Amino acid sequence: MNTANGFLTDCRVLDLTDPKGMFCGKILGDLGADVVKVEPPGGDPGRNVMPFYQGQPHPERSLLWYAWNTSKRSITLNLEAPDGQDILRRLAAGAHFVVESFSPGYMEGLGLGYDALSAINPGLVMVSITPYGQTGPYALYKTCDLTGVATGGLLFLTGDGDRPPVRINASQAYFQAGLQAATGAMIAHYYRQTTGEGQYVDVSMQEAVLRTLFTTQVTWNFNHVNRQREGVPYDQGPPLGVAPLRPSVYRCRDGHMGVAVSDMSIRAIVGWMHEAGMDGEISEWIEAVLASNPKLSFVGQLGPAGRDRMEVTLTRFLAAFTKAELQEGALQRHLMFGTVNTPGDLLRQRQLLSRGFFVDVDHPELGTVITYPGAPFRASLTPWRIQHRAPLVGEHNHHVYCQEVGISPRRLAALKAGGVI
Repeated sequence: MNTANGFLTDCRVLDLTDPKGMFCGKILGDLGADVVKVEPPGGDPGRNVMPFYQGQPHPERSLLWYAWNTSKRSITLNLEAPDGQDILRRLAAGAHFVVESFSPGYMEGLGLGYDALSAINPGLVMVSITPYGQTGPYALYKTCDLTGVATGGLLFLTGDGDRPPVRINASQAYFQAGLQAATGAMIAHYYRQTTGEGQYVDVSMQEAVLRTLFTTQVTWNFNHVNRQREGVPYDQGPPLGVAPLRPSVYRCRDGHMGVAVSDMSIRAIVGWMHEAGMDGEISEWIEAVLASNPKLSFVGQLGPAGRDRMEVTLTRFLAAFTKAELQEGALQRHLMFGTVNTPGDLLRQRQLLSRGFFVDVDHPELGTVITYPGAPFRASLTPWRIQHRAPLVGEHNHHVYCQEVGISPRRLAALKAGGVI
């Protein structure tokens, strides 16, 4: 059991998820809950997802498994065996949450659906994470992270406007589904604390991704402009008052910078280029453009040829400086510049280091310590904390089954021999 004074200390979670939902259990565990990861005998298939620690494929070296299963214990259990179903019911009787990501109807078919488990434990909160939710014409469709970001609308906005959409090289649909599932679980937990009643939480991965695109709706509502992939200029004026030129990420001497150009900042940017002697004739040209129609957006006046001219000058200017030099200069001039940080940059970044964001987690089975991202927020009384590294396959079988459920070691051995454990 976890002993830290977290939000969910004294709560138990049964985590039956695959990668679609593992992040939910990690959040609950890092918030102090005792999360028991229920894996099939032999281990969860998520353990075989690359990349692997030091590039060595092994079920105990998956970095995805490490990242999304901290603060959990592991037991193995065959849910399709009658004895396994009976054991899960016994576990659910003392649990506060059950989180699962099977296809709709699967748990009900095993006699382990919400109605069956809540009859045993009326205060149980059960969270189901599926690609499209429990209902609707897509409910039984299978998916992966890529199809999740595609059908959720996020993929439409990533990449250059004159090319097909580009996949984000990180699990976004799985991450958002797990995040929203944890949020729903916490809200249901609060309701349970006030009423004593549990409830069922239905999470759609598609809908979780769609919620990240809320600003696209606002852009249409206020400006009647559909957000597009960056690289296509907004010929009818900037949405929400900010108009990046076609590239919003520029190369510099040692990497890249994210640059947002608005009417409020254009003079400061051009002034900076003038100080460096790299503005050419663009300063006079821009002043003439601004003076010609002061009420009209600067970027709205440029047109394609003007934007090309501005971009050529800005690209040449930014390429002459390092990320650190550009960041410092932008801060002095109150400009919206941001360094495009590599993983190595993040580990060395002063802001993150000053707040102790990264935490070291001991991996005794590897004989090393691995650095992990830490808490996304700070709570003074109930801190978020990684309790321990992700568990090995069935690492806690004996403790959970024998010491907590009351199964004898001899019976446990028989269940293992029979493929139940």
